[in-house]
Amino acid sequence: MTEYTEEVEKQRILQQAEKWGKGVKYIHANNGIIETKFNNGDIQYDRDGRISWHREKPTKKTLIATFHRALADMIKKEK
Repeated sequence: MTEYTEEVEKQRILQQAEKWGKGVKYIHANNGIIETKFNNGDIQYDRDGRISWHREKPTKKTLIATFHRALADMIKKEK
């Protein structure tokens, strides 16, 4: 069973990164437009109830690298 340990770990990290990517990075409101940016780079614009999206579509490698960078920043802030 140990021959699949690395693949399982990679998949676990990918799933964590995808879940983290759906989290909100910031919300900005200006002139009736609410801009919500997510950790994966997607941006949602809400203009008086009309919602439009800008999709970033990062690769798995980029998403995981950004996730690891964010984790490292969180660990530094805690110390």
